[in-house]
Amino acid sequence: MSSAYSCLRSWFTLGIAALVFFFVGNNTCHARDIAEIKTSGRLVVAIPQLRNPPFFFEEQGELRGLDIDLSKSIAEALGVEVVFNREGKSFNDAVKLVADGKADMSAAKISRTLVRAQTVLFSNPYITLPHALLINRLKFAQIAEGRSVLEVMQTYSDTIGVIANSSFVGYAKTYFPRAKFVEFVTWNELVDAVTRGKVTAAYRDAFEVKRVFKVNPDLVLTVRSVMIEDVKDTIGIAVNSNSLLLLNFLNLYLEQKNIKYTSEQILTKYEKSLN
Repeated sequence: MSSAYSCLRSWFTLGIAALVFFFVGNNTCHARDIAEIKTSGRLVVAIPQLRNPPFFFEEQGELRGLDIDLSKSIAEALGVEVVFNREGKSFNDAVKLVADGKADMSAAKISRTLVRAQTVLFSNPYITLPHALLINRLKFAQIAEGRSVLEVMQTYSDTIGVIANSSFVGYAKTYFPRAKFVEFVTWNELVDAVTRGKVTAAYRDAFEVKRVFKVNPDLVLTVRSVMIEDVKDTIGIAVNSNSLLLLNFLNLYLEQKNIKYTSEQILTKYEKSLN
């Protein structure tokens, strides 16, 4: 009996050790809070490989833009250098890098969504943008048959284009459940598809839709915009669920620096970096 008990206890101990090894050994990256960030002298910020001016883009081999400026100023306030992790190809990839502990935060026009909030924490929003549609005039007129935009959109069942692996994939399914969804790799590809009538509408935030006409005013002949003022896209900084001090620091920093942008403020401040 004693021998059997001893054997059972040994197997139990080995089992616990194996579980510890599995969870610890297979999770080589862990979330860093402020103390470790300051000790390392680096703040690692996830920025996707996308080009999204004026928020983040490369110019002469250097990252520039609103979110790059913000990340640098946060790093300066912490007394460390900023390092950009660009392993992720999409917005969702950038969030995952933070969730996996491979980046301390992501400031990259990241929409605060319920799905993402299950894996990371978000700062208070520093940008608030209404949702918007970019619509092909001819195709929409054929669908509308004299009805108003509001009437058509309430039961909209035609094509809507969205950027793959972006928050608007989920938004489209929520607000336009009957629509036929078409995913595109980049916003420029989606705008081109709407312009050519390959899809009837493109769904994104008000800033991006307004930027289309700032960059190419002639498109007003082919496409039109529809602002959805009662639905907002709030942009925040994503941090790991264990980085509570960093989150508190970011919220206080945004508040004290009064960092809160609207689409019009961004269009004005970054007018030369829209394209």
